[in-house]
Amino acid sequence: MNDYVEYARYVTTEMTRNGYPKLCVARGDVDEATIAAFESALETATDERPLQRFFEDHPSVLAGELRANCRWVLPQADLGGRYVPDFLTARLDSGGMQWTLVELESPTAQLFTRDGLPRKELRKGLSQIQDWRNWLTANRDLARRARSDHGLGLIGMDHLASGIVIIGRRQHRSPTDQERLKSLIVRERVLIRSYDWLLEEARWRVALRGELAQDNAVMCEECVISGRTFQ
Repeated sequence: MNDYVEYARYVTTEMTRNGYPKLCVARGDVDEATIAAFESALETATDERPLQRFFEDHPSVLAGELRANCRWVLPQADLGGRYVPDFLTARLDSGGMQWTLVELESPTAQLFTRDGLPRKELRKGLSQIQDWRNWLTANRDLARRARSDHGLGLIGMDHLASGIVIIGRRQHRSPTDQERLKSLIVRERVLIRSYDWLLEEARWRVALRGELAQDNAVMCEECVISGRTFQ
């Protein structure tokens, strides 16, 4: 057994013990019906609240922000009673646990004013990510400590976690908006994506399931570690 396998088993065991079961995207809940439900939710939502509920019911859809491989999707994890991120997601690779702080904003939101300044929804999303990172800077040990020891049980979490704000629809973004986003993403160290991007990732996952169903030799890392084959 190599060091990575030992570490992966340790992380999976500890996260499960802390109440955070791992989600296998290869055997997740994304199918054509789920995609249709997501499209319907997007078309009718006037703010982010129904999408928060949808992702809680269908975490594999939100997991698209990290592409393939198993991961954890934690809705509204309490950061010491101070902050409650919409979601925390994590995946495990050879570099350790890779955490992402996820902020949802309205799918109807426009990103910039006529003067090119971020509108309030985008400003709020970016500010939330930075607030959470600041909290993690001061409370790293609390975040990582086991829940049985009065911690949060977020193995490997720290202020270097990635951030993503999911906001608006693609059709509302002009070429100029896309250029402005590039600068914001670099400056804030936060990805800014549309809900349509997640929709495309969900469609890609359905295709992945089809490939895996035809080839049991292609497995996610949790299945390899546990010795299970795709079903």
